[in-house]
Amino acid sequence: MNRRLIGASALCGCAMTAIAGASSYAADSSSIPEIVVTATRTALPLAEVPASVSVITSTQILDTPAQGLDDILQQVPGMTLNMIGPDVGHPTAYNEAMRGLPPTNTRMLVLLDGVPVNDPGFGYIQWNRIPLDNIDQVEIVRGGGSPLWGNGALGGVVNVITRAPNTQELLIDSSGGSYGTYQTSAYGAYLPTDAIRLSANAAFSGTNGYQTTPASWNSFGTTTLRAPVYTPTTFDAKNGELRGDLDLPDDFTAWAKVNYHENHQVLSTPIGDDFQHVWTYTGEVKRTFTEGSSLELTVFHDDSNFVTNNPHLLSFTTEYNSNTHTTPIHDTGASLVWSQNLSGVLRNYTIGADVHDIAGADYANYYNPSGQLAAPTIIGSGKQLFIGGFAQVRVVPIEKLEILASVREQYYRNFDGLDTFPPAIGVVAPSHQYSFDPRINARYGITDDFAIRGAYYTSFRAPTLNELYRTYADTTAGIYEGNPFLKAETLRGEEVGFDFNRPGLRSQLTFYTSHIQNLITSENLTADENPTSLGVNCGYDPQTFTYLTCTRNINAAAAIARGIEAEVTWDIGSGFSTVLEYTFADSRYTSNPVDPAAVGQRLEGVPKHTATGNLTYAAPSGWRVSAQVRWVSQTYGDPFPADNLILNAHFLADASAAYPVTRNVQVYAQIQNILDSRYIANNSGGPPILGTPFEILGGVRVKLQ
Repeated sequence: MNRRLIGASALCGCAMTAIAGASSYAADSSSIPEIVVTATRTALPLAEVPASVSVITSTQILDTPAQGLDDILQQVPGMTLNMIGPDVGHPTAYNEAMRGLPPTNTRMLVLLDGVPVNDPGFGYIQWNRIPLDNIDQVEIVRGGGSPLWGNGALGGVVNVITRAPNTQELLIDSSGGSYGTYQTSAYGAYLPTDAIRLSANAAFSGTNGYQTTPASWNSFGTTTLRAPVYTPTTFDAKNGELRGDLDLPDDFTAWAKVNYHENHQVLSTPIGDDFQHVWTYTGEVKRTFTEGSSLELTVFHDDSNFVTNNPHLLSFTTEYNSNTHTTPIHDTGASLVWSQNLSGVLRNYTIGADVHDIAGADYANYYNPSGQLAAPTIIGSGKQLFIGGFAQVRVVPIEKLEILASVREQYYRNFDGLDTFPPAIGVVAPSHQYSFDPRINARYGITDDFAIRGAYYTSFRAPTLNELYRTYADTTAGIYEGNPFLKAETLRGEEVGFDFNRPGLRSQLTFYTSHIQNLITSENLTADENPTSLGVNCGYDPQTFTYLTCTRNINAAAAIARGIEAEVTWDIGSGFSTVLEYTFADSRYTSNPVDPAAVGQRLEGVPKHTATGNLTYAAPSGWRVSAQVRWVSQTYGDPFPADNLILNAHFLADASAAYPVTRNVQVYAQIQNILDSRYIANNSGGPPILGTPFEILGGVRVKLQ
């Protein structure tokens, strides 16, 4: 371990020790233990889970000045998320990661009630599909999650648990503020009988947007000016859900829900028109047996369609609609899980199987400035099939030692592939791969308050349909070409951590190391690989003052990600509570035969230091006020600082307050970026994207029970 890592760990350890000592002055009152199911697929009290876990409650969500769940997750250790809000960037640019992995692609799995919410074709997360007022709890489990959850959980898992209709109520929330931003949502639950519970949720949000493009920027040794055609990005989203829960005879329970989401975005210029809609159907049936066992069946299906109109700069002052992409995607999945609780050394065993089938296509029409087709419709399409089986045991050989061991055997297949992007591979031969992924967690309680834990795991992420078959060409960004011969990324990780828990206090300190193989990166296209008929000129274009990168996806790299994650959640007493977080991430390339100069350089988009703090006061009369700060160190959009793809270091301060006007009515205000810090939050070779500026919203909540 290098000296910087040792110094950072000493600092975290001293901070946790100081807070642990101060905790003796906190009120000695214990609350109902929070339950985590994501980490183990069985319910365990949070303080006993032998893993690096964070939990965000619905109360904490209300106290956070955030417009989307991604804003809130930025306060969690180990998370690397785009810092541009959930509305103003192109959805395909919303790639997220955990544990020091690069956010060039989404390298974590997000679940909604145990069902994947990552876009099945692109991998990104459309955060507007998860309205904040419909969330009961969010569980974040760091470290490879594939042994239990399969594909995509390379860096970890986020499971969002939505509200179950357990009492009759009506909630209405409406707010508005800067940049024409608005949010309106309603949640209602109705219980016609003891066995039937119904609920509905609707959410509407939008913004007129701010100017996301800097007036000028420097990259690849050239200075680029913002063309006058760039305008603020507007965004409007709708989300609706119906849910029914049933208590059936013979200890059966069931729930089913249908969700519809749509969004409309005008991205960066007046003709950058995008539209997306998604239908999602989910259901679960569970049978509980008297001997402490249960059998659970979950099924889901998505139908989505994404249409993007992509303008190109014809000159510095003019543009035209260069291409339109229409991307329909369908996916269907199911899981069957048996769990048995026992007494003695073996406390629980769980076995299960799951299947996930994805089919999608991208139809791209490229146009000349005259409006005529520049080439026949370009098609990239394919299917993926994932079939896996897993097992887990929970063993307590002695009173203070708990061991969780899990393993998965995964098969997946790419088939029916088609790639007609010039020079056109055509029909792609099917391919398949197996992945064997174990995980073992152990936790030993040294005292009633202090425990040490460790974990070893492997994990994998298969390339998405987008990475395999879809190619995008743009005269403001360049060419990003898919590769149907990509293999899965794999990860092997180890971690050791320390837990300190007292009434009102929970703290974790974790050291981790991950080794990543077959990392999907890119290589530059050669001159003869550039389809000039599409109007994209790779390199510097003096007519539009832009530098265009033209690349193809490849498995070219290996990397190591090492770091420290520290988190303290403290109920101080007298109405005060705080959450403190620090993350140190040292993530570097260890091999890259295609680009040897990258070896030893930092992975793109991963800040070395991140620190956040939140302080909340809840008065006995019911009013609440919360303030939070966040500092992120500088990073870059590629491995080479000399390319000047800078993501600025920045310090942000946010605040929120809520006041109960009556027993049923609450007014509130939220302020983001109080200091109006201006910083580049996303920078990958095209126009950089600025982070959210100063923004204030005010609103009212009505709750009837």
